[in-house]
This record gives sequence, C-alpha cells and structure tokens, in this order.
Amino acid sequence: MPFPVPTKSIHATMRFAYAARDRTATAGHGLVAALAVGLALFGAPAFAWDPEHLNRFRGAMVCLGCDLTGANLIRADLRSADLEGSDLTGANLYFSILIGATLRGTDLGGTNLRGANLFYSDLSQARLVLADMTGANLSGAQLIGADLTQTDLSGADLYGADLTGARIAQTDLGGASLYGANLTGAVMTAPRLDGAVLCQTVMPDGTIANDGC
Repeated sequence: MPFPVPTKSIHATMRFAYAARDRTATAGHGLVAALAVGLALFGAPAFAWDPEHLNRFRGAMVCLGCDLTGANLIRADLRSADLEGSDLTGANLYFSILIGATLRGTDLGGTNLRGANLFYSDLSQARLVLADMTGANLSGAQLIGADLTQTDLSGADLYGADLTGARIAQTDLGGASLYGANLTGAVMTAPRLDGAVLCQTVMPDGTIANDGC
C-alpha cells in the first residue's frame, strides 16, 4: 500500500534525492544523502526512521535491527543489503532493487513493495502482513516461516521460492507464478489462487501440483 506522501512531494523528493546520490562516491553514501535531502525539503513523514540507523548504511549497506519505519526508498538500489531484524513498517520500496538482500526477521508490515526485485533475497521469518507485493520478483527467494497474512502477491513471480512453513492466510496469489515453489508445511487459509501457475509446486501436504503446467 502506497506511503502517504503527496505525489508531487514524492516526485520532487526523488528528483533531488537521485541528484544527491549521483554526486556521492559510494552507494551507501548515496542512499543516506538521498533520504537526507528528501527529509530536509519536505520534513519528516507521519512515522519517521531513525537518522542514526540510516548512517549504518554508509559503505557496507548493513543495518541490523534498525528503525526504518516509513522510510521513502522508492527505486532505491539495496542489492545485497543486510537489514536483518529491522523495522520497515509502512516503508515505500516501490520498484526497489533488493537482489540478494538479507531481510530475515524483518518487519515489512504494510510496506509498498510493488514491482520490487527480491531475486534470491532472504525473507525467512519476515513479517509481511498487508504488504503490497504486486508484480514483485521473488524468484528463488527464501520465505521460510514468513507471515504473508493478507499480503498482495498478485502477479508476483515466486519461481523456485521456498515458502516452507509460511503463513498464507487470505493472501492474494491471483495470477502469481508458483512454478517450482516449495510450500511444504505452509499454513494456507483461504488464499486467492485465481490464475496462479502451479507447476512442479510442492504443496503443504508434500504432494506435487502440476495443474498449471
């Protein structure tokens, strides 16, 4: 679900943000500069991240157990970032790049992850309740024990994803690809599967679904 910032403010913030990032030597410094510029221009959002925690991203792109609630990270390049155990509740990660990112135990409740690239990311034990992951790329992602209650995964690519023991309650998987996904032991309660591709998919009871091959 989109982060509640006026559209014009988002566009203006990101124009200045990317300009700041491009003038910075490293990806880590660029991320901090982009967010700092946006905050200086338009003030803090309704629930703001901790500036000290953002500084931990500098250089190594590592921020363990950090408070990044409501952070505006639209189209941010966070590939291989380590955000294990952090709180990104309500953050805007629209079309962000999180390839190979470590998000184990991270709280991503209510985040906007539409179109995000989470290829081979680790979301084990992550909380994704009410997150909008429409069209996200989760190929090869680890979602072991993740809470996907009322998560919107419509049109998402979950090719080869590991959802062992995940909680899939009222989750929207309409049109999603679950080709080769592993759902062993997953708790599925009234998920929406209209148009979902089930091919070589390991179901919760261990059977193989090939209905969509």
